[in-house]
Amino acid sequence: MIILGIDTSGKTASVAVLKDGRILGEFTYLTRLTHSQIILPLVTELLKRLDIGLEQIDCIAVADGPGSYTGLRIGVAAVKGMTFNKNTKCFGVSTLKSLANNVNAAECTVFSVMNARQGIAYFGCYKTGRGTVTEIFPDKVCSFTEISECAKSISGRIILVGDICEKIKEELFSGEDRIEIAPDSLKLQRAASLCEIAQSCPEKWTGGDELQARYLQAVKAEKDKHFA
Repeated sequence: MIILGIDTSGKTASVAVLKDGRILGEFTYLTRLTHSQIILPLVTELLKRLDIGLEQIDCIAVADGPGSYTGLRIGVAAVKGMTFNKNTKCFGVSTLKSLANNVNAAECTVFSVMNARQGIAYFGCYKTGRGTVTEIFPDKVCSFTEISECAKSISGRIILVGDICEKIKEELFSGEDRIEIAPDSLKLQRAASLCEIAQSCPEKWTGGDELQARYLQAVKAEKDKHFA
């Protein structure tokens, strides 16, 4: 089983390949280039270095949201193009679940937090341990206050991941030692996590025509139309 992972949902551009349960390679970049400029060249270079052809890929896992509207569209469109008229399956993975999977060895609760807009976050709450990630409640858009209230209802260690994890720690939990920030290498999106999640549920793989981005909130054009 060979799985290609692609993440363009946030600040990083990341691609990875998993074969028979092992991550063979991963490129992850923080870049000023748009994801449309960098993601396909990264895929091409990684597959070339691993001597794997696109026709050998069984499934392409992609972060399907939440996250950057433009980034999500780029990633989903790329996967649709790569699987068009081919037998390759694809699988959309929650960006927030993928972030939590970065620290799946820790026996704790993980708060995945990404910037949505001022004072508002994309928020996922997961239980991790022994390489597993279990959703506590569905991903949502919420205020920082709601995140604080959620933490009060949970006992034990909490790890923060995502692009505003430092901000959440500083503003909400600066005095709480049980709530910590993930290491730098694990706090942002990594395509390897997408691959690991996809390999655990092959029965959910689909064709590219069924793949859709999950924004969790209206895109700007829809907001403008609503308030016009």
